[in-house]
Amino acid sequence: MTTITERRPERDELVELYDAVGWTAYTADPRALEAAIAGSYLVLTARADDGSLVGLVRTVSDGVTIAYVQDLLVRPAHQRAGVGGALLDAVLAHHAGVRQTVLTTDAEPGQRAFYESRGFTEVHDVAPAPLRSFVLLR
Repeated sequence: MTTITERRPERDELVELYDAVGWTAYTADPRALEAAIAGSYLVLTARADDGSLVGLVRTVSDGVTIAYVQDLLVRPAHQRAGVGGALLDAVLAHHAGVRQTVLTTDAEPGQRAFYESRGFTEVHDVAPAPLRSFVLLR
Protein backbone atom coordinates (compact mmCIF):
# COMPACT_ATOMS: atom_id res chain seq x y z
CA MET A 1 0.00 0.00 0.00
CA THR A 2 1.32 3.45 -0.87
CA THR A 3 0.23 6.90 0.20
CA ILE A 4 0.34 9.93 -2.12
CA THR A 5 1.16 13.24 -0.41
CA GLU A 6 2.60 16.67 -1.13
CA ARG A 7 5.37 16.08 1.42
CA ARG A 8 8.61 17.07 -0.27
CA PRO A 9 11.46 14.62 0.14
CA GLU A 10 14.81 15.29 1.76
CA ARG A 11 17.91 15.51 -0.44
CA ASP A 12 19.18 12.02 0.46
CA GLU A 13 15.78 10.49 -0.37
CA LEU A 14 15.77 12.25 -3.74
CA VAL A 15 19.26 11.09 -4.65
CA GLU A 16 18.44 7.52 -3.62
CA LEU A 17 15.20 7.45 -5.66
CA TYR A 18 16.68 9.06 -8.78
CA ASP A 19 19.71 6.74 -8.57
CA ALA A 20 17.41 3.72 -8.22
CA VAL A 21 15.88 4.44 -11.64
CA GLY A 22 19.22 5.31 -13.24
CA TRP A 23 18.64 9.06 -13.62
CA THR A 24 22.25 9.91 -12.81
CA ALA A 25 22.17 13.19 -14.75
CA TYR A 26 20.06 14.46 -11.85
CA THR A 27 22.09 12.88 -9.05
CA ALA A 28 25.46 14.12 -10.29
CA ASP A 29 24.63 17.41 -8.55
CA PRO A 30 22.38 16.76 -5.54
CA ARG A 31 22.08 20.48 -4.74
CA ALA A 32 20.77 21.17 -8.24
CA LEU A 33 18.29 18.29 -7.90
CA GLU A 34 17.09 19.68 -4.58
CA ALA A 35 16.75 23.17 -6.12
CA ALA A 36 14.77 21.74 -9.06
CA ILE A 37 12.36 20.06 -6.66
CA ALA A 38 12.07 23.24 -4.58
CA GLY A 39 11.32 25.27 -7.72
CA SER A 40 8.62 22.90 -8.96
CA TYR A 41 4.99 23.97 -9.00
CA LEU A 42 3.73 20.67 -7.60
CA VAL A 43 5.60 17.74 -6.10
CA LEU A 44 3.73 14.60 -5.09
CA THR A 45 5.38 11.64 -3.46
CA ALA A 46 4.38 8.02 -3.00
CA ARG A 47 5.48 6.42 0.24
CA ALA A 48 5.33 2.84 1.42
CA ASP A 49 3.71 1.95 4.75
CA ASP A 50 7.11 2.28 6.42
CA GLY A 51 7.45 5.88 5.16
CA SER A 52 10.10 5.14 2.54
CA LEU A 53 9.95 7.10 -0.71
CA VAL A 54 8.91 4.82 -3.59
CA GLY A 55 7.81 7.34 -6.22
CA LEU A 56 7.64 10.99 -7.17
CA VAL A 57 6.02 13.21 -9.77
CA ARG A 58 6.63 16.91 -10.24
CA THR A 59 5.25 19.60 -12.48
CA VAL A 60 6.43 22.96 -13.74
CA SER A 61 3.40 25.16 -14.37
CA ASP A 62 1.78 28.58 -14.38
CA GLY A 63 -1.26 26.92 -12.80
CA VAL A 64 -3.64 28.15 -15.48
CA THR A 65 -2.67 27.47 -19.08
CA ILE A 66 0.11 24.91 -18.98
CA ALA A 67 1.60 22.22 -16.79
CA TYR A 68 4.69 20.23 -17.69
CA VAL A 69 4.99 16.84 -16.06
CA GLN A 70 8.73 17.10 -15.57
CA ASP A 71 9.50 13.87 -13.71
CA LEU A 72 7.51 10.74 -12.98
CA LEU A 73 9.56 7.99 -11.41
CA VAL A 74 8.92 4.88 -9.34
CA ARG A 75 11.47 2.74 -7.56
CA PRO A 76 11.96 -0.45 -9.66
CA ALA A 77 10.72 -2.78 -6.90
CA HIS A 78 7.40 -0.88 -6.90
CA GLN A 79 6.89 -0.54 -10.65
CA ARG A 80 3.84 -2.15 -12.26
CA ALA A 81 1.97 -1.95 -8.96
CA GLY A 82 -0.12 1.14 -9.76
CA VAL A 83 2.17 3.68 -8.09
CA GLY A 84 3.01 5.61 -11.28
CA GLY A 85 -0.64 5.61 -12.33
CA ALA A 86 -1.74 6.90 -8.93
CA LEU A 87 0.86 9.67 -9.04
CA LEU A 88 -0.09 10.72 -12.57
CA ASP A 89 -3.82 10.57 -11.79
CA ALA A 90 -3.24 12.83 -8.77
CA VAL A 91 -1.33 15.33 -10.95
CA LEU A 92 -4.07 15.33 -13.57
CA ALA A 93 -6.72 15.89 -10.89
CA HIS A 94 -4.70 18.77 -9.43
CA HIS A 95 -4.29 20.37 -12.88
CA ALA A 96 -7.82 19.56 -14.10
CA GLY A 97 -8.48 23.21 -15.02
CA VAL A 98 -5.19 23.72 -16.84
CA ARG A 99 -5.53 23.99 -20.64
CA GLN A 100 -2.43 21.95 -21.63
CA THR A 101 -0.61 19.21 -19.79
CA VAL A 102 2.61 18.24 -21.54
CA LEU A 103 5.33 15.68 -20.92
CA THR A 104 8.38 14.37 -22.69
CA THR A 105 9.57 10.85 -22.00
CA ASP A 106 11.81 8.10 -23.27
CA ALA A 107 10.50 5.84 -26.02
CA GLU A 108 10.42 2.72 -23.85
CA PRO A 109 7.93 -0.03 -24.69
CA GLY A 110 4.68 0.30 -22.80
CA GLN A 111 4.97 4.01 -22.09
CA ARG A 112 2.69 5.02 -24.96
CA ALA A 113 -0.09 2.74 -23.69
CA PHE A 114 0.40 3.98 -20.12
CA TYR A 115 0.12 7.66 -21.04
CA GLU A 116 -2.69 7.10 -23.52
CA SER A 117 -4.63 5.29 -20.78
CA ARG A 118 -4.54 8.62 -18.90
CA GLY A 119 -5.82 10.63 -21.89
CA PHE A 120 -2.52 11.80 -23.40
CA THR A 121 -1.97 11.82 -27.17
CA GLU A 122 1.44 11.53 -28.75
CA VAL A 123 2.16 14.97 -30.24
CA HIS A 124 2.39 13.84 -33.88
CA ASP A 125 -1.03 12.13 -33.56
CA VAL A 126 -2.95 15.24 -32.48
CA ALA A 127 -5.92 15.93 -34.74
CA PRO A 128 -7.26 17.81 -36.59
CA ALA A 129 -3.88 19.49 -37.16
CA PRO A 130 -0.70 17.79 -36.00
CA LEU A 131 1.49 19.64 -33.55
CA ARG A 132 5.23 20.01 -33.46
CA SER A 133 7.33 19.60 -30.38
CA PHE A 134 10.89 20.84 -30.06
CA VAL A 135 13.54 20.30 -27.42
CA LEU A 136 17.04 21.65 -26.85
CA LEU A 137 19.09 19.33 -24.63
CA ARG A 138 22.39 20.44 -23.15
